[in-house]
Amino acid sequence: MNAAKHAPTMHGTRLLAELVGIIASHFRFAWRVGVVGALRHHQTESRMPTKTISQFLICFLALIFLLSAFISSSARADNPAFQTYTQRDGLAADYITGIAFASDGAVWVGTTRGATRVQDKYWITYTAANGLGNACVTGIAIAPDGKTYFATNGGGLALFDGANRKTYTTANSAIPSNYLTSVAVDKQGRVWVGTLGYGVARLENEQWAKYTFTGNYFNALALDANGNPWFATSDGALFSDGKMWMRVTRANGLASNRVNAIAVARDARVWFGTDEGATVFDGKTYRTYTKTDGLADNIVRAIAVDAQNRVWFGTLRGLSMFDGGKWKTYTKSADGTRADGLAADQITALALDARDNLWVGTTHGLSVMGAALQRVTTLPVVLVHGWHTADSDHIDDTEFHYLRRYLERDGFQVFYAQGISPYKTLFQNAETLRDVIADAKKKTGAPRVDIVAFSMGGLNTRAYLESTLYQDDVRRAIILGTPQAGVRLWYPFLTREIEDRPTEPSVIELTPEYAALFNRTHAPRATVPYDLLIGDARTQTGLDFLKIFPPTDGLIDVWSAHALTGLQVRRLTNADVHAWDPEPIPLNPSSYLYPDQTYARYIRNALRDPDARPIGFATTSAEPLAPRNTTPLNVDTLRANETITRAITLDVNRAARFFARWDRGDIDLKLRAPDGSRYAPDSLRDAAYLKADIGDFAGYSLTRALTGTWSVVATRLDKGAEPLLLTTYADLDADLKMDASTDRATYALGSTVTISATLSNKATTAEVRAKILWLGDGALPRGSSIDLPLRAGSEPGTYAATLADLTRGGYYLARVTARTTTFARESQTIFAVSPKTAAFTGAPSTPLRTSARIENGSLVIETSVNVTRAGAFAVGATLRGPQGQLITSLTAPLTLKAGTQTASITIPGRDIRARGIDGPYAVELVLMDASWAAIQVDGLPNALTTDAYRVSDFAE
Repeated sequence: MNAAKHAPTMHGTRLLAELVGIIASHFRFAWRVGVVGALRHHQTESRMPTKTISQFLICFLALIFLLSAFISSSARADNPAFQTYTQRDGLAADYITGIAFASDGAVWVGTTRGATRVQDKYWITYTAANGLGNACVTGIAIAPDGKTYFATNGGGLALFDGANRKTYTTANSAIPSNYLTSVAVDKQGRVWVGTLGYGVARLENEQWAKYTFTGNYFNALALDANGNPWFATSDGALFSDGKMWMRVTRANGLASNRVNAIAVARDARVWFGTDEGATVFDGKTYRTYTKTDGLADNIVRAIAVDAQNRVWFGTLRGLSMFDGGKWKTYTKSADGTRADGLAADQITALALDARDNLWVGTTHGLSVMGAALQRVTTLPVVLVHGWHTADSDHIDDTEFHYLRRYLERDGFQVFYAQGISPYKTLFQNAETLRDVIADAKKKTGAPRVDIVAFSMGGLNTRAYLESTLYQDDVRRAIILGTPQAGVRLWYPFLTREIEDRPTEPSVIELTPEYAALFNRTHAPRATVPYDLLIGDARTQTGLDFLKIFPPTDGLIDVWSAHALTGLQVRRLTNADVHAWDPEPIPLNPSSYLYPDQTYARYIRNALRDPDARPIGFATTSAEPLAPRNTTPLNVDTLRANETITRAITLDVNRAARFFARWDRGDIDLKLRAPDGSRYAPDSLRDAAYLKADIGDFAGYSLTRALTGTWSVVATRLDKGAEPLLLTTYADLDADLKMDASTDRATYALGSTVTISATLSNKATTAEVRAKILWLGDGALPRGSSIDLPLRAGSEPGTYAATLADLTRGGYYLARVTARTTTFARESQTIFAVSPKTAAFTGAPSTPLRTSARIENGSLVIETSVNVTRAGAFAVGATLRGPQGQLITSLTAPLTLKAGTQTASITIPGRDIRARGIDGPYAVELVLMDASWAAIQVDGLPNALTTDAYRVSDFAE
């Protein structure tokens, strides 16, 4: 609690106690005097002096008066006339432009940055990203049938009709302008709008009628009891009785020709707010009121008349009320204490609800008299960054520096997951995230947090949520552009990153091969909503380069981002691109984190939703990506000012893409076709070009590429002293495909590995080779790759080779190439060799000690493990119901010492209760060495079957 803030109240409490003490002392004195006097009267027949009694009564009454005055003043200070709400409470912005009331009790508040619908505990904001033509709302009107209309400044007229949204603009309708100032719906359901410079328009049965006048700048609009419109303009006021238009000006009696506001009272009087006071027309005469009469200021911008015909005037210097005889003004105190609770003196909108409560829009928030809105308690927001971020690990240097600004502007407490690093494993990053969340809870007192995770941050978030580290402290996880099934579109580049980053386990954790193990041992929590948002950026202007690809955000494909199922997994697709910096990508398309479209459309409302409902309408996921058809990768080094030329052979006259990726500095990339034609960024002909400096990437996309040998010409542009590492290749549409694979995904140490390749054209004379590279353990040198020729098999187009001398456990990369004089292909795959660092103990003659029991409302599974090398391990447990239904799958990170010991994993009862399926449960266990990118060392597909537990057995 802020003691300084509450100091006046504390001081008042002490003063009140002193006054009570004074009164009590006087009362005790009077009682003593009275009793003594009575005794003396009884004994001596003497009396208490009349003067003394009179003085006491006067003093007593004076103190009572002072106490009453104090209590009254304290009540006024502690209970101001208005309750104020701002953007930090949930409004779209602080500058209020319009207020309207729906029949279901909701209130719509228009602002310069969107409209907010408030009903009970729900505050939902809509902007241009949600269907408004423009976020600057200038007026709101609700029709009797519930349709809600929004006048906007630059986006025309927007209509919200339940889930359906429509916008009327000059591009799709006969509306005279997109710049509207006001809107109203009459008794016939006709929609009237005023414009800036283009007169008045009326929408009826989807047809627009337009009316223009001298001076077409309309400021406000009101309807009388018959539904006839009154318009406030910059050149007087206009009225229509359905047959003719009439203008009222200063010559008729208005205070000024510039009319800002207009209101029609129940007694049919019309009030005009002008720049020189307020004028009322009673049907016969005009009368003007100004500051000398009691107005707070002569510039009147809003008027409302209540059921008692009291008139409320919003001015530039406060709010005034006129009851026909007396004036009362409410202002924000000069010292800024808001004695009346008014947000600001600059009034911009006034409205009265069905109960005659007054709603006041100002330049600094919404103030309400007579009603109180339910304020929503928001949770701290933890931001989890993507794969690589700023070395400083400071939020202002990361991709979240914009999102942080949006969140704090809206009143959210923001925490950044410092310490999460690509040099740590997912399990280690999960421990870091646990500590970040605990710190956020400690600092705020909140019981839980919300998470917004970007890219690989979604995997780090899952590693925490879906492990025994989880503390039931996350309300919802919003996951943006995360490869749940691994990076597939750019798999060739990813394998190059693996080669170039020997100290980072995270780059292996991004592969589809690792994702298969991760998703086998992890499953979404049934108690936490997951919002999986992915962009299909092909529809964005300026990204023609992506149109030849399957649905992706430019980096992560839609299928991979949506490759999760679960009780509370919700999938959503928009058009975002996988980037945050507005500079490198042409035409500044929308990305997840910049500008604020995705935040405004989804994230802001989701974080303020007390029910953690889905952030949008669910979308159908895409099909999984087929392996890309690529040429062999070229890897070169470039020094400053150096140019290299590499040859790439295309064997079919179809679409092709040429890609380049570098690790530092900058390059210029050009192409030369077999016929001598040249392609450059400023000379594209039938090609599309994209350069994304944020990803050190450049590429050309051709709808039809000539067959033959192409030249890729790269020139280094920067003056860096260190060599630049450049990778180039081509991705092409062709019937000739090569599939390369190993016969298993994981091998026991010492087993024989078989590598095979198949050419779809059945070629038998290709030179097929494999380069095998051990990907290391983060500590030991990787060593040289193994060059292995593949021999032709008995079936045409098949090639194979075996390896029997892999002596180190870990992950291996196999890069397989096939070449002839007419074509060249490359395919990559990763396989694992399990190190002999631990195993589940037991043999047919010695039963494995594995058990399950209920303890403190949770299911505890124990198993015996023999460890030959102490270190970091993890046990994954999958629980299935009697019909094979997935109950949960989570992992326990463990530190185990050498020798035989018991490993346990606790499955919280809330996860079992959330599924609502009675046992018995079948348990599968997977043991992983987690000292580096986790690798399976043992597995028990049928570890045990539990007793026939019931869901009710898992009560906390």
